[in-house]
Amino acid sequence: MKKIAQYISLFCVVAAALCFANAANAGDAPDAWVKGLWIQANGLPEDASIEDYSDGDDEKPWFVYSWGEGGDGPAATLGVGRFSASSDVAKKLRKLDKSVLREFIGSEAFWESPDAKKVTFTEAPKEIGAKFSYPCQVVRYVESDTGLSHVVLFIETDPFLFMAEVSWETANKKFKKGDAEKILASLAFVEQEGMEAAAPDVFAFSLKDGRVYKGEERVEAEVHDVPPAIEGTARFWSVVGADESSPTAESETGVWFFAEDGEFLSFLPLESAAECQDIVFSPNGSYFLLMSGSGIRADMTYILYELETMEQKIEIPGTRDSASWIDVGRFAMTRIDDVRETETGAFSMAALRLSAVMYDTVAEELAVLKEATATKNYWYGGLSDDGGSFVVLEDSVKSEKDWGNEEKIKTRKIQIEIPAAG
Repeated sequence: MKKIAQYISLFCVVAAALCFANAANAGDAPDAWVKGLWIQANGLPEDASIEDYSDGDDEKPWFVYSWGEGGDGPAATLGVGRFSASSDVAKKLRKLDKSVLREFIGSEAFWESPDAKKVTFTEAPKEIGAKFSYPCQVVRYVESDTGLSHVVLFIETDPFLFMAEVSWETANKKFKKGDAEKILASLAFVEQEGMEAAAPDVFAFSLKDGRVYKGEERVEAEVHDVPPAIEGTARFWSVVGADESSPTAESETGVWFFAEDGEFLSFLPLESAAECQDIVFSPNGSYFLLMSGSGIRADMTYILYELETMEQKIEIPGTRDSASWIDVGRFAMTRIDDVRETETGAFSMAALRLSAVMYDTVAEELAVLKEATATKNYWYGGLSDDGGSFVVLEDSVKSEKDWGNEEKIKTRKIQIEIPAAG
């Protein structure tokens, strides 16, 4: 099929220009040289073969697969790759801004044609987004002049942006859009640094009778209920670690989220199970704050994630148990700005420079409610009884040197009007 063959050539040119890194069968030539995070093509038809690939440059690896028989060539192709994208590009992809697609798909003639108006750009289907645990989007479009249909998957990781595209003859009624999505859902991440670490098989995990299972094997992990007042599909969560007695692999270490019926919902990979001390959900269940830090220290790190995409939004150092949601899109907390110098040099909470802050998930902005000074600290204390204002505790000293003497610290309660949302 000459049209597919022409498209293969086009993908290779674009891939080289954008530094694509495309997937191959891990451990087999010619992709063994690819280092770092890599996307592996799994589940392709038995007659699939590598149509073209890059020349071994780690900065610009890419692969194109083809299979089947079309008019006078392959029936379908899969092109996969990775490259470094700017934060602006990644943000536009996450916001489903179609203007960014011109950098990846179609010619200028395509974007000026009626076909451009029929392009669909959506979040990836749940089974794809949950598998990769990164923000994922899917583009579907047809090129009338070439007679080709396409489904494209974008995956934003740190620091790479991955792209995978399945193409086939529109006239080929045996190949459907659903077939393309099955191919994309079969892709898998591997870490190719000497030893490969396969991506976790997330659908092997489930919750049965209040316990976590991987397949039929029980995983020793505490299961937490999501508070009944919290809306959304996530009803349970559990922090799973890997050790010699556990059936889980290192790549499966992290926080697992489950639906009401115990089915797997989402997964947040972590380096260690100890990274998660607690989780605080937003009222509608769309976001959660992960509290990370030592189990005995009073200082923590609060990391905000969007549950559906597992996209990290912001990371804020703060005091233990100080964060709480004030509505579905905003939370407030006590932020640690710095460590003060005291005469005694002994550590205490008073030796920390503390400010009361609020984060808005809609505006994606951090607002300072009361900022610490040389002689004042501000602790977020929740909402007033009528819910109309913030309660903030102000600690103050006459001299900056007095922070080391608790008897010289004076505390008073103040109230601050809650800013309008957005």
